[in-house]
Amino acid sequence: MILLFRIISDEDQEFFRDLVIDGSDTFLDFHQVLQANLGYDPALLASFFITSEKWEKQKEITLIDMMTDQEEVSPIMGEVTLEEYITEVNQRMIYVFDFFSERALFMELIETSDQVSPRQTPFIADEKGDPPIQLALDRLADESDSFPYFDDAYDHMDDLRLDDLDLDLPDLGNPEDF
Repeated sequence: MILLFRIISDEDQEFFRDLVIDGSDTFLDFHQVLQANLGYDPALLASFFITSEKWEKQKEITLIDMMTDQEEVSPIMGEVTLEEYITEVNQRMIYVFDFFSERALFMELIETSDQVSPRQTPFIADEKGDPPIQLALDRLADESDSFPYFDDAYDHMDDLRLDDLDLDLPDLGNPEDF
């Protein structure tokens, strides 16, 4: 089944992409064609989130295995197809492309077809506007003021040696004990 997604950004009302993809293509295929079209660095982390109709995140599909919670394993983009998660027109997803500033693109399945695409999928069928920049480093610079690690007062930490540590601290256990 051929799927047509409309991709928009909340940062620029003029921006959109229409992406055609086969339901048997993987989320990694989707990620790669989108990254190439937008001129993003595909090595940076990204995730898809299947959402409710109100854009509430429900299921994350990650680029790599994050190994965060053993009870709920997130599927990996290269291992799952779209048809496993996308089942009806108007279904929505969020594509987080800038984890540091929590920036994303919004996607909605706007049409499906049982016909075979004359072109190899996935591909960008229509586009308008410039994409948002991949990393909003200016946002990170603004936020860095709130982190003490960037203060001049911590410059002496470069001089810290193992001999300076207090080894008589009580044993607090392993991190997994907390």
